[in-house]
Amino acid sequence: MRILQICHKPPQPSRDGGCRAMDAMTRGLIADSNTVKVLTIATEKHPWLPEELSEEYMAQTRIEALMVDTELNRVDALSNILTGDSYNISRFFSSDFDRLLTDVLRKEVFDLIIFESLFTAPYLKTVRHLSDGLAILRTHNVEHRIWEQMAQETEALTKRLYLKHLAERLRGYEVNALKDFDALASISEDDTRHFKSLGCDSPIFLVPFGLDEKELPPPCIGPAQFAFHLGSMDWTPNVQGVQWFVDEVWPLVRRELPEAELQLAGRNFPKEHAFSTPGIRVLGEVENAWTMMRSPAAMVIPLRSGSGMRIKAIEAMAAGRPIVSTSLGMEGIPGTDGEHFFVADDAFSFARRLVELLKNGQKAEEMGAAARSFVWDNFENNGLVSQFLAKLQQTLDL
Repeated sequence: MRILQICHKPPQPSRDGGCRAMDAMTRGLIADSNTVKVLTIATEKHPWLPEELSEEYMAQTRIEALMVDTELNRVDALSNILTGDSYNISRFFSSDFDRLLTDVLRKEVFDLIIFESLFTAPYLKTVRHLSDGLAILRTHNVEHRIWEQMAQETEALTKRLYLKHLAERLRGYEVNALKDFDALASISEDDTRHFKSLGCDSPIFLVPFGLDEKELPPPCIGPAQFAFHLGSMDWTPNVQGVQWFVDEVWPLVRRELPEAELQLAGRNFPKEHAFSTPGIRVLGEVENAWTMMRSPAAMVIPLRSGSGMRIKAIEAMAAGRPIVSTSLGMEGIPGTDGEHFFVADDAFSFARRLVELLKNGQKAEEMGAAARSFVWDNFENNGLVSQFLAKLQQTLDL
């Protein structure tokens, strides 16, 4: 098939889970012998860096990118209150990118157009006008849920009310957009259920994030000597989750294990952070996330708001790392609590499970090995994408 993939940020170089999810889709499409073109928005947060891309990738994807200013603007944010639009979505619409898309659609014919995330949905009108290809929305999250949960976790009244307003606008846009596409490609079963509860009656295909074992370094299965968190700190759910862990969970861990160590890694840690607590080391951005994943450590995922699927959880499991997470942090990963990972939603239970892994080397090793086997049994990327395309062709008569 001839496939156009429209992205709201460059899939490569990988800067976060969203990039890796889009790149996994690209690689799966190419491996299935499809002709692929990638058209992507670039932003200040996710810039276009062609010098970091391989010649093979550039040739296989024929990728084109255009810079779009998506930075938050207080004037625009406040004036948006007076309109009926979703500010979260409107930031990603660019007339220049729309013209680029128009040029591409006039030059090429596509059987399938994949819109990566709700933030590319504003370009559906142009695609419908110029292409007869099927339009598929590949969802990374139930977007409005993230903002609803962030509002609930926010103490400041004014900010909480504004986040609630954004969530309501985004929910309205999301509900309407779901009906406009020929089908959805959902990243998790949980998200699929939410979309159906919102009234979506379009076909929904499950396409989780997947990995290619040949592209990954060997695992490091063994006891957990310390705990770590890996996540970008310019994403509010990560900040809220880490702050909760540091304030509520870590003191309980240190009470039981006074020498316990927690390493915090990820992009954009504020210079003046609130994580200067005994036993905590702030590493900031690490050059290679896989080096961190292969450390003799237990991963913590204290996520308290969000949706979709935690890409880093899948990657850590593939690397043989034991995990303690909130139930939200393992959403979309149908493993077994106590066998493939530990789930804990309150501070006491979270601390107890982490202490167990740090004390019991055999349990940490067994869990890491079980997690790795589970990932390769369920999340092999090329197989997932190939199955998705086969079901899509069968259901929609492509």
